[in-house]
Amino acid sequence: MDTATDTLVEVKVSDKASTDDCLNAVVGRIIEVALRGRRRGIRATRLGAGHFTVGLSDEVPFGRTEQCDAWNRPS
Repeated sequence: MDTATDTLVEVKVSDKASTDDCLNAVVGRIIEVALRGRRRGIRATRLGAGHFTVGLSDEVPFGRTEQCDAWNRPS
């Protein structure tokens, strides 16, 4: 991964059981990228059922990982 270009990974899982394993693997890869630049933290965003993005964020301090829920559930 290149810190300048590979800063966002989309994750889609079909079953709830594999969600944690997939997200943990992606966060691990993004941590490696974050350590090279040492200036941005990591944000994991839920976009829907089994749909996430994980990436570096200027809004998250280096050394932190934050979760965000952007899933617009029907009322």
